[in-house]
Amino acid sequence: MLYLLATIILIVLAFLAWGWDRVTLRDAQGRLLNPKSRIKSADEGALIGLAYGKYSFEIWHRGLFHWKPQLVKKMNLDHNKQTENEWLYSMKLQEIAKNSTLEFQINREIFEACHGSYFKILNDLNLLRNSLNDTIAVSTLLLHPTGIYLFEHIEKSGWIFGNEEEKFWSATQVQADKMEEEKFANPVLRGARSAEAIRRLFENDEGLSLHIFSYILFEDSAVFKEIPENDVSRKIILRSQLKSSLDRVFRHAKSVYSENEIDKLQKELADHSEKPFRFKS
Repeated sequence: MLYLLATIILIVLAFLAWGWDRVTLRDAQGRLLNPKSRIKSADEGALIGLAYGKYSFEIWHRGLFHWKPQLVKKMNLDHNKQTENEWLYSMKLQEIAKNSTLEFQINREIFEACHGSYFKILNDLNLLRNSLNDTIAVSTLLLHPTGIYLFEHIEKSGWIFGNEEEKFWSATQVQADKMEEEKFANPVLRGARSAEAIRRLFENDEGLSLHIFSYILFEDSAVFKEIPENDVSRKIILRSQLKSSLDRVFRHAKSVYSENEIDKLQKELADHSEKPFRFKS
């Protein structure tokens, strides 16, 4: 019993010696917000539910050797539609991670590349291609100020062969000292059909110009042998190259969509998505 009591006392003393932090939130005029608005950690997510505007986080430290609270860090943040969107999507990523490792990895790379921009990501869309009820599935779509980006992941390894016109491409691997070839649908043609379906969806929307880009992602174990060259509207890359490729594109491309236009596009596309960019209220 004495040992237990001594242990508890030591833990309490250690806690007091180490100290603890308190984070407070102030508005643009420096006024301390209602104590109910105090937060557990200093991050942008704490601003959710507050009005858009400028706020400051203050981290105050108190301990056994400095009982009077000391201001150890102050951060100024601008809470706007963009920062709220980023935080909400970071929470959505946690949901995705529970169900699909691959989808999470791709979405995370896209999300990280979009940092600092207003964006929307949708997954598993089914879009109508023509009046014959012919549909095509789009695994991941990004709405970004610089355009509409379609992502297709091809789970193939080995040597990759194919051109733009062929109906099928091939993935060749060495298995038990034998060359094995596996055929798969031409992803370039599939990307073109997906872009066609997007244009069809918005064909009656006058004044809206569509800037569509296609990303075809292969497993990192794939080796490109004879494939079409990349151009402005289409990239064929390894999955690990996704973020760096998007970083380059976003850095040099001009903005073509406003936040309101992105919201408008997302609203229309969400009706065709099994996993739209929506959050619980």
